[in-house]
Amino acid sequence: MLEIDFNQNYKISVKEPQVLRVIEPDGTLREEAELGYKPSEGELVKLYRYMVTARVLDRHALLLHRMGKVKSTYGPHEGHEAADAGTVHVLKPEDWIAPYYRMLTALLIRGVPLQTIWAKFFAKQGDPDKGRNLTVEWGGFAKWRILSVGAPIGHQYIYAAGFAYALRYMKRDEIVAAYIGDGGTSTNGFHTGLNFAGVFKLPVVFYVYNNQYAISVPVRSQTAVTRLAIKAAAYGIEGIATDGMDLLAVLKAAHYAVSKARRGEPVLVELITYRFGPHTTADDPATRYRDPAEAEEWRRYDPIARLGAYFKKYGILTEREIKLTWEEAEAEVKVAAKEAESYPEIPKEWIVEDVYSFIPPHLREELEEL
Repeated sequence: MLEIDFNQNYKISVKEPQVLRVIEPDGTLREEAELGYKPSEGELVKLYRYMVTARVLDRHALLLHRMGKVKSTYGPHEGHEAADAGTVHVLKPEDWIAPYYRMLTALLIRGVPLQTIWAKFFAKQGDPDKGRNLTVEWGGFAKWRILSVGAPIGHQYIYAAGFAYALRYMKRDEIVAAYIGDGGTSTNGFHTGLNFAGVFKLPVVFYVYNNQYAISVPVRSQTAVTRLAIKAAAYGIEGIATDGMDLLAVLKAAHYAVSKARRGEPVLVELITYRFGPHTTADDPATRYRDPAEAEEWRRYDPIARLGAYFKKYGILTEREIKLTWEEAEAEVKVAAKEAESYPEIPKEWIVEDVYSFIPPHLREELEEL
């Protein structure tokens, strides 16, 4: 008689992962921290400059949005800089990103010019999306190996898994890094992407930016688990959690996850961070759903201030060099904004291009009315 071992396919650990941290809030290296992957001081300084530039860009975008120059709802980036920098830095140039909308540092590291980002914000010629998309939804950035993102939450995991399947089918040595926020873990896309990748052993890393809120809904109201990374066990893949505001910790976790993905072992990485600003410029967390004292407490972990403290403590950069980095970023962002603001307006005709090989009569009629 055939005997079936009902446990043979379900030997999955559901032990809650420990949160990886390398740098304390005051910049001190933790004694027990073993980096495994150790970037050079030059690499860290370069990433710090990208993070500072992204922070300055973000602040100016908010300011210009209030002036009516940034053309649609804007989603602030502040607090996510280290999570972007660490996860993108460990990729190869030919690897792909299935992005989240709060990813300015990632764009800069990938080589997207500041003028191009500003052109998108201003909806000017030079915007790869031709003015057709929201400010922080990237649709025409494939030349930088950045895939499209739209408004539906969690969908990135679905097409990232499919894209990774295609890469393997074509025998290309490339992987996909896919990003969602914590709210995305409550969607069908989260389940579908992880399940498909787990079954077919795909070259993909799934990142969750756990910034504590899905718009106004706190994580505790979305799930009963303490760590989102534990959800990976349900799909037979590894889940790890890291301090997403600690660049060295993110680099270590991302390097590990990317190495596994290249062997066909997908990984879910929870990046624990905080959204210092509103969800978007249409949001008001301070008076609606978030205690300002909470945001102040999270300020202790600010990824840029923390990395700067680490540099000063270990003699990598001086206070003067850090100040100069901010000044240079400020000047660079302002010059790029001024240049992009002078770009021509987007022609109305662009609104009906790129779908049909000719303009159908009904669209021609609407264009004439416009």
